[in-house]
Amino acid sequence: MKVVAFNGSPRKNGNTEFLLNTVLGVLAQNGWETEYIQVGGVPVRGCMACYKCFKNANARCVINVDPVNQ
Repeated sequence: MKVVAFNGSPRKNGNTEFLLNTVLGVLAQNGWETEYIQVGGVPVRGCMACYKCFKNANARCVINVDPVNQ
């Protein structure tokens, strides 16, 4: 089983990060695969509705300058 925690708070090392890492630590101790992703405080670009993702063989967004589209 895998769980991914997304932190939308712009405050690194804040309460939300502490809570998420605490939960992820308990899950990891019980055999879960965990991943932590910080998205708060970084620029995230929205969809421009260019539909190039539909034309790509891998169906990925052509804009890859933010952590969501990498």
